[in-house]
Amino acid sequence: MPLLSNTKTSLGKAERVLAFLFGLGFILGFLLTPLGVETRMNELRTPVFAVFFITVGLLLPLAGLISLFLKKHKLAAALALIDATLLFLTAPADQAKFFFTTTPPPAVTVGEYILILIGIGYILYGQRVYLESQTNR
Repeated sequence: MPLLSNTKTSLGKAERVLAFLFGLGFILGFLLTPLGVETRMNELRTPVFAVFFITVGLLLPLAGLISLFLKKHKLAAALALIDATLLFLTAPADQAKFFFTTTPPPAVTVGEYILILIGIGYILYGQRVYLESQTNR
C-alpha cells in the first residue's frame, strides 16, 4: 500500500492535470481517426496529412504522458506547447478544406474544437509544469 501512495503523490497538481489533458487528448485524437468518427479518408489530399494527424492526435499526447511519468517534466511541457500550437491550426485548416476535399462531419468538427480547448489547457498547465521543474532543480 505505501507504494501506491508514493505513486499518487509523485506527480504534483499541475503534472496530474497535464497528464489528464494528455490522456484526454489521446482519447479524442483516437476518436478522430478512421477507427472513430472520421469518414473522409478517401478524400484525403495526401498521405502526409495522415501522418500529421497521427502525430498531433496520438503520438505527441502519448509521448507527453510517458515523459510525465518518467519525470521528464521539461520535455512534457515542451510537447504540450508544440501539440497545442498544432491543434490550434488543425480545426480552421480542416474547415477550409486544406486536408480533405470535403467538409468535416459534425462529430469531427466538435472534436476538433474540443481539442482546441485541450490545447488551451496544454498551454496553461505546460507552462506551470515547466516553471515548477525550473524551481525544483
